[in-house]
Amino acid sequence: MRSCYITLLCGILLMAVSGCHPREKSQSASSEKAEVEVLKSRYDHADSLYRHGRIDTAAFNSFINSAMAMAEQSPKADIAPEMLYKAGIGSMILAKSAATRNNRDETARYAKQALKIFYDFQELYPDHENAKYCYYQRGVIYDDILGDYTSADDQYRDFINRYPEDSLASQLRDYLKILGKTESQLEEIMHLE
Repeated sequence: MRSCYITLLCGILLMAVSGCHPREKSQSASSEKAEVEVLKSRYDHADSLYRHGRIDTAAFNSFINSAMAMAEQSPKADIAPEMLYKAGIGSMILAKSAATRNNRDETARYAKQALKIFYDFQELYPDHENAKYCYYQRGVIYDDILGDYTSADDQYRDFINRYPEDSLASQLRDYLKILGKTESQLEEIMHLE
């Protein structure tokens, strides 16, 4: 009786340690693979339309929400960093589109979402190659979309100070000389040089 009890206990312990049945692991892996394919498909669809001059807000939102959910639920998935970064870019595209339509509420909402994504990206993936470009992307949001040149300057300078040898840092140093200048101020600068 006692050996039967020990065998049963070992069986339960083994099942607990293994986590799930091998078939469940296989189903889980194929489910993740299907999720990745759906996510890539959503991105490809939104990006393809954008490349042809059309912004499909619903397609971008679907992709952005899915990418953010993946990064939250499966941050270690191989594709998660790439998709989250692209979600930030997608939010920037939507913000810029709303700005050109003079829709201030949408512009602010999408810009805020993009800023959050880029901050989250750096927190989740500090060693990823795109983590450093989050400073630049935030600078672009403040500069080109929101017209907040002080915040843009801060983001660009953070990039320059952290990555002084990067080729983008050199371009940003030059760009900071004209950031936020009016046309007349730019003409004056051109005449002085």
